[in-house]
Amino acid sequence: MKVAMAQAPSTQQELSSLWLLIAGALVFFMNAGFALLETGFCRHNNATNVLAKNLVVFCSATLAYWLFGFGLMYGDGYYECPGEANPNLFSFFGRIDFPFELQFPQTSNDLAFPEGFSCLQTDWPNHSFAALFFFQLVFAGTAATIVSGAVAERVKFWAFFLFSFFLVGLLYPFTGHWIWGHYGWLKEVFKFRDFAGSTVVHSVGGTAALVGAWLLKPRWGRFNYDPRQDIELNQNSQEKAPPNISQEAFTRPSNLGYATLACLILWMGWLGFNGGSTTNLEYVPHIVATTTIAGATGGTMAIICSPAIIGKPSLSSIINGILGGLVGVTASSAYVDMTRGAFIGFISGFVVVIGGKFLEKLKIDDPAGAIPVHLFCGAWGTIAVGLFSQPESLVYNTHPFFHNNPFVQTGYQLLGWLIVCSVTLILSLAIWIAIGLFLYGWENAATRNQPVIIRGNWWIKIITLARKGIRVSAREEKVGSDGFFYKL
Repeated sequence: MKVAMAQAPSTQQELSSLWLLIAGALVFFMNAGFALLETGFCRHNNATNVLAKNLVVFCSATLAYWLFGFGLMYGDGYYECPGEANPNLFSFFGRIDFPFELQFPQTSNDLAFPEGFSCLQTDWPNHSFAALFFFQLVFAGTAATIVSGAVAERVKFWAFFLFSFFLVGLLYPFTGHWIWGHYGWLKEVFKFRDFAGSTVVHSVGGTAALVGAWLLKPRWGRFNYDPRQDIELNQNSQEKAPPNISQEAFTRPSNLGYATLACLILWMGWLGFNGGSTTNLEYVPHIVATTTIAGATGGTMAIICSPAIIGKPSLSSIINGILGGLVGVTASSAYVDMTRGAFIGFISGFVVVIGGKFLEKLKIDDPAGAIPVHLFCGAWGTIAVGLFSQPESLVYNTHPFFHNNPFVQTGYQLLGWLIVCSVTLILSLAIWIAIGLFLYGWENAATRNQPVIIRGNWWIKIITLARKGIRVSAREEKVGSDGFFYKL
């Protein structure tokens, strides 16, 4: 098998790969932050299930990205890359053949780029293939972890495991190739830019989370929802609703200490998230500085505006405001100065608070606030690239890659975001429904339960059966989903 030939690694190559591994390790550690954040925001009787989901999601994501996702996202596809990108070419996906030996060849080549990844080698000079795989893997895992917070306390363990696999193996790399692939069509046709993933990672994960939260509907009692209103079970399996649960019980975090520690872990991990996304080590200090400032201003704005929007300041608002600021600047941390990065963070803090209130009006239950943080702030961050990027003065000479008119660039940024989120919404809904129907059929066949009686047309029946397939039982929801696991 052919591999790209390389000389002995230089000091620059060694340092570049080392930094990429360190940055990847920081991003990997964000999994601990997401686990603590979700555990702290959810009720205590679901803690074991929440922690297990946050562990298994990375296991599922790793297998999916190794088997399918990485090649689909970064493989050459129809085109090889002997030199600079050809502006007349664009592609929709990378490689669609995934033999293991192709991605991890037995070779003495120090950089170890196998045949079929010449575009990746062109985009990331002086980096080893294995380091790039690891760094991109932890990004992919983040997209799946985002979903966990929005569907917490009511999604079945195996439903989430399967969805994570398909999200990371197929959906995430498919849309990601359009933006980060060498000939990705959004990048080539619209000059769409997303430096570190406000759209590629956060908006994709946030959209999938929104679909999951909508399909599952709220937790029992949240917004006075009763799951029996659209599913009539047979009389022997009827469950009584939990008595007199106030709405504050659903919004009061069980452990703000965990959530605060999680915020700090995630903030630290974001320095690797954004800082590792550059191909030049000279740019890292600037990227880290803009990232840090945006997080700080996001938290500040959240605590300033939360009394007027939700009635009182809260630690939860500060936490999600910081995270929203980090998401918002992710797309532009290399393209803006610190003043503009601070402004992007300020607006992100407001977006988080008003976004949470908006979801309440829609009666969409998001226990960890994942949708406002990742989807809404991801949208703002994507648009901010067009509004605030400075093509001629900052660390990246972005002028050759951007439209001269910032309003034109902003329009294309918005259009690209809408395209990615629309495709993600449709495909993630199809995946959730397919998994739900499969699990419903499997459980009915195994237990021989009587079929449920469902009101409505064929679409409502499909949605309802899918919901029953992916949502925990009434009993599990009342006592907590930790009963799925053996307790020592």
